[in-house]
Amino acid sequence: MEIILRQARLSNGKMVDIGIDQGRIAAMEPTLEIDAELELEANGNLTLPAFVNGQLHACKSFWRRPLSRLSPEQAQLPRFEAASLVKQQYTAEDVIARVDETMRLAIRHGTCAIRLFADVDEDSGLAAIEGLLEIRRRYAHLMTVQVVAFPQDGLGSDEGLSLMRSAMALGADVVGGIPWIEQGTEAQQRHVERCFDIAQEYDCDLHFVCDDVADPTVRSLEMVARETIRRRWVGRVSATQCAALAFYPDEYAERVISLVAEAGIAIFSNSHVSLIATEFAPSQPWPRAITRVRELIDAGVPVACAQDDIDNWFYPFGRNDLLEVAQFMAHNGQFAWDGEVNRVLPMVTDIPGRVLGLDNYGLSVGKSANIVVLAADGWHDAIPVSYTH
Repeated sequence: MEIILRQARLSNGKMVDIGIDQGRIAAMEPTLEIDAELELEANGNLTLPAFVNGQLHACKSFWRRPLSRLSPEQAQLPRFEAASLVKQQYTAEDVIARVDETMRLAIRHGTCAIRLFADVDEDSGLAAIEGLLEIRRRYAHLMTVQVVAFPQDGLGSDEGLSLMRSAMALGADVVGGIPWIEQGTEAQQRHVERCFDIAQEYDCDLHFVCDDVADPTVRSLEMVARETIRRRWVGRVSATQCAALAFYPDEYAERVISLVAEAGIAIFSNSHVSLIATEFAPSQPWPRAITRVRELIDAGVPVACAQDDIDNWFYPFGRNDLLEVAQFMAHNGQFAWDGEVNRVLPMVTDIPGRVLGLDNYGLSVGKSANIVVLAADGWHDAIPVSYTH
């Protein structure tokens, strides 16, 4: 045996020794009565499969650095106006430099797989895609990296559609979409259909950002669910945020959730980002705008959470630490009492692992030995605690 990790505490409380050979888990027993070339002591600490970050708008990370290169007048513009100018400065080299730091943060915080979004639009062209594809190449030996071509500014123009097809031809793994920003129901439906057209052309999964607004009249999630069923793309689609679902009348929300479950759509609710509203209401109460996480789970919909953003014009914080993300979900989803915090654990492990199609993921014999050891006795204690891995 090459490596044995001794006295590892599993999430169910059992203590095991874990034997590792050639990068895979070769044995898991209460005690392995053999020696290894390298023996490590978990000392009874919580041992989990490494984390999976199913969504990160990576090309936008650390945007204040290119922002500082604008003129003082430009840098003081409202952040979304300044962001357009920042994206016009993108080069593949600049994107690589900033995203390389986000990747090192991911590894430091115990992440073994990540889905990176690259904006594809008239401001940034293909620079973000080119940068993230190089990041995927550089980190392939360390972790699973998927690249999403994401039409941040919509698909209303021929130029936007052409750029998306070019991004997929360069080698992007997933088609992204953001239908809710289009003006009017017909344009939103056309956006959804165009995304599915490209996905079918390249036989790939889709990942939409849907209805990221506290407005019950915005309903692109239903469009995505119906198109998923119509195209028979069941189980190959994810949708993020879906905040408007929380503001729908209950009867309509139930119908949408049922469609989402039928379509096998995975929902990502990045609750920390939802708390930092794009625009504040003029007076309180400020809506939380987190989607109906508990109702989705109860309906059998797979729900995950992800870092989503790091220091950009949508969210100003973030350390690419999924324990931090999980802590926000425990609070905002009210997974607090009677052991319900355990419902958050699969949101940063098993569920995004399935979304990314990680066949060899998990803590069992034969799986890849991507393991994180937390300085805690159990998951409840792990969320607010610093850890080693």
